[in-house]
Amino acid sequence: MPNLKVGDTAPSISDVHWVRGRPLETFQTGKVYILGFLTTVCGGCVEIMPDLVQLQEDYGDDDLEVIGVVFKGSATAAEARVYVNAWLNQTCANLNFRVGVDFTGQIFRLWIDPIYCEVPTLFILDRGGKVAAIDPTDFDDMVPKVLDGH
Repeated sequence: MPNLKVGDTAPSISDVHWVRGRPLETFQTGKVYILGFLTTVCGGCVEIMPDLVQLQEDYGDDDLEVIGVVFKGSATAAEARVYVNAWLNQTCANLNFRVGVDFTGQIFRLWIDPIYCEVPTLFILDRGGKVAAIDPTDFDDMVPKVLDGH
């Protein structure tokens, strides 16, 4: 079960160590974000990658940005970045969104209760930086609603 609820302000992900794409210091007002919390040992995480690529492709011009945050416990951020980069090369050759690595678990704990952590877990943030949906079952319906401000 996530710590956050729909309507909560999204916590920062500024401590993520970026593997792909330029760093994101803060969520920009006016943009909709889909954050996918993933691990490198989760079959469902690999399966959802093409869907995330497609969402970025379909809605990127409408101020939607997909971001992947991958947990990879490691001694150093550099080791985690190398491992996650290799995993991304193997699992998603056509990646078109930013990906960061959380090598300490600190970011995951801000978003997801580690006792009940299930991955992948997806959050949609509205244009004001609030959680609009958590693991919605129908992205094809939910994403346009959030983009339209509903």
